[in-house]
Amino acid sequence: MTAAVAVVLISCTGGNSGNSSKAAADSTASAGGERQRVIDTITIAMTGDVMLGSKYPKPCLPVNEGKEIFIDCDSIIRSADVACGNLEGVLADSGRLRKSLNGKLSFSFMMPTKSVQLLVDAGFDFMGIANNHIYDFWEEGTLSTIKTLKDAGIGVAGTKECETSIRDIKGVKYGFCAFGHEDYSLKTQDTATVRRIVQQLRKQVDIVIVCFHGGGEGTAMRHVPYGTEIFHGWDRGDVRQFAHLAVDCGADIVYGHGPHVPRAMELYKDHLIAYSLGNFATIGMGTAAQVGYAPLLVARIDGNGKLVDGKIHSFRQPGRIGPRRDASNSAAREIWALTQEDIKDNKLNIADDGTITRK
Repeated sequence: MTAAVAVVLISCTGGNSGNSSKAAADSTASAGGERQRVIDTITIAMTGDVMLGSKYPKPCLPVNEGKEIFIDCDSIIRSADVACGNLEGVLADSGRLRKSLNGKLSFSFMMPTKSVQLLVDAGFDFMGIANNHIYDFWEEGTLSTIKTLKDAGIGVAGTKECETSIRDIKGVKYGFCAFGHEDYSLKTQDTATVRRIVQQLRKQVDIVIVCFHGGGEGTAMRHVPYGTEIFHGWDRGDVRQFAHLAVDCGADIVYGHGPHVPRAMELYKDHLIAYSLGNFATIGMGTAAQVGYAPLLVARIDGNGKLVDGKIHSFRQPGRIGPRRDASNSAAREIWALTQEDIKDNKLNIADDGTITRK
């Protein structure tokens, strides 16, 4: 984990990065270019949207400089072999606002660059930036975010400037990539690019992690539909098709975010897909109903990327203080209910406490 660095190797195609963890591996390339993977089980912690307060349209920043945002969950994040999230906004200290302040759906998020230390301390190793807020402050905001994350030792991916991130963490080489639905990010709808990126990572690393920002937003969008989702006239992708394509191309695990609410999970060809982990730490955003659910998914996979088991740790966001433990396990119960409704031939069981097992 980032908080306990041992061996650091960071690379970024288009501009990438790398760090450390607990798992051990020995991987070599075969004559055909595919990697021979010899790894014991590893654990991957994943979250949905992270937005640590914003300076726009007026300052809405966390109390105590955000030092208590992850107080209830950082031990879980740090205990995983690798941890990933989605950064919903830019890390910058100034910039030119791209959107109008008067639009009904016009939201812009700028986190101070010093906020990156909160991600480091919590234990995040990778952050995806392929979302509809990474260009809120034009290219300058995007480049500031990439540089800030890389300088902090956090892998970043999701735009043309940083298509992938590869990190060697205690002998395991992880490849991370992220896709969104906007032209300024790598797009889920661009199947040729998805194939190229995931297949290239498959040949370079031991474990391939794919995240995506896709689907409609809000409590009315809890279910995973078939086909393309259109939200306020915008193409938000066909998330089932994208997730299956990613696995077919070599992804070991795929997780999504974007709807601001949790969605179903699926075991596809023995690989776990989480269609949306919703919000996680979104200071200043709405927290009503399922929008306030903040699941933290920890999956254990074997050396071939196949799911062994896992757990959904349920948190809620009570106002602007970050994720707090939820004794009622609302997020896990919600994901289980949706999984049973939305996934035909479901191959998972999710207990009330969030424990994930295979049928």
